[in-house]
This record gives sequence, structure tokens and C-alpha cells, in this order.
Amino acid sequence: MPRLVVAREVRTLVRMLRVLVAAPYPVVRAGLRGLLTDETDLEVAGSAADPGELVARSEALAPDAVLLDAGDDPDPWLEDHWRLAANGTLPPVVLLTGAVDIAAEVLRAGLAGLLLRDATPAEIEAAVRAAAAGLVVLDRRAAGVLAVEAPARPAPNPADVTEALTHRELDVLQLIAQGLPNKAIAAELGISEHTVKFHVGSILDKLRASSRAEALARAARAGLIVL
Repeated sequence: MPRLVVAREVRTLVRMLRVLVAAPYPVVRAGLRGLLTDETDLEVAGSAADPGELVARSEALAPDAVLLDAGDDPDPWLEDHWRLAANGTLPPVVLLTGAVDIAAEVLRAGLAGLLLRDATPAEIEAAVRAAAAGLVVLDRRAAGVLAVEAPARPAPNPADVTEALTHRELDVLQLIAQGLPNKAIAAELGISEHTVKFHVGSILDKLRASSRAEALARAARAGLIVL
């Protein structure tokens, strides 16, 4: 009997890691929550269903780590994550994804880890703990992608960027910074979604960026947008 008492007392001394679960689909959030609550040292601090809610909950709850499954479109989540980092309230984020070809973009956005969705529960739990400890976690299958990644292009001169971007591209860039997806940008500006995609491609090319998150970072440094 005394041994059981001691075991319970020791367990209370273990520091619980508070994890925020984020995913667009309720069933995915429920699954991730169930996976984490089975562990004695992990506690689900809350959940988020979209990028904006992730930012708000991260700032309000200050979790030790975030476990994110961004669904089919990770770009909006990566952009809001970059802005959160710029505000100095960045929790380490481990992304669950279906493909490794976004590994470089994920690392450039400042995320703490990338795992494929076929990762085991033990691998996911270990990745969350490692991220909370300040480590970067990457699925070994992403190593080949990073090995052949083309060298990053040098950042453009701020003066050249200001001259190069058109007024419409600056409008699109500012709406991207506000976290709007292409469809919402099209509605806001009264143009087609295809035209928005064209402008986004042009912005990435002129800013010599390989992702929307990298474009935002370079635009902010050039003074083109206010985050």
C-alpha cells in the first residue's frame, strides 16, 4: 500500500507539458487529443480549428508546444505561424502532413518539426516532447528532399522590390499578411481567384521567395507591409 502512495506522489511532481491541438477537422482534433491524453506527462491545453484561432489560443494559453495537422492547405497556417513568431509569442509547432515536399518551407516558416501522418503514436509523442525542449524534429524521409533543395536565392534589394511590385501586387501582399486565402483576396479586390494566383506567383518571383511565408518575411524586412 505505501508503494502505491509514493507512486502517486511522484507522478504529481512530473512537469506536465501543455500542448495545443490544431486541425481544421473535428475528428482529427479529437484523435490527436485522445492520443496525447493517454500520456502522463502531456496535457491538452486547448484546440484550434483555423489559423486565426491558433494564433489567439497560442497567445492566450501559452502552450509548451503545438501539434498541428493543417489538412490539405498548410499555407495559411504557415503564414500565421510566421506572424506569431514575429510577435515574439511563438510556441514550437510540430506539423503532421501527407507529403515531405514541403519540408524546406516548413523549416523556413520556423516550425519545430514535420512528421508524416503515418507516424506512430510514440513518434508523435516523442516529437512533441522534443519540440517543447527546443529541438527540431524531421521525418527521416524528408532528408532526401532537403538534400536536393536548390540553394536559397539572395534576398532582393529593398529599393528594387519597392519599384518592382505593382500597386495591385502590394494590395494582394497586404491581404496575404492579414491571413486571407486566395478566394477571400479575390472577393476583397473584386478579381478572379485565377488572377490572385497569378499575382501571388509574381510576388514570389519578385521577392525571390519560395513560399508565401518567406515572401511575408522579406516584404516585412523591406518595409512593404506592417504585420
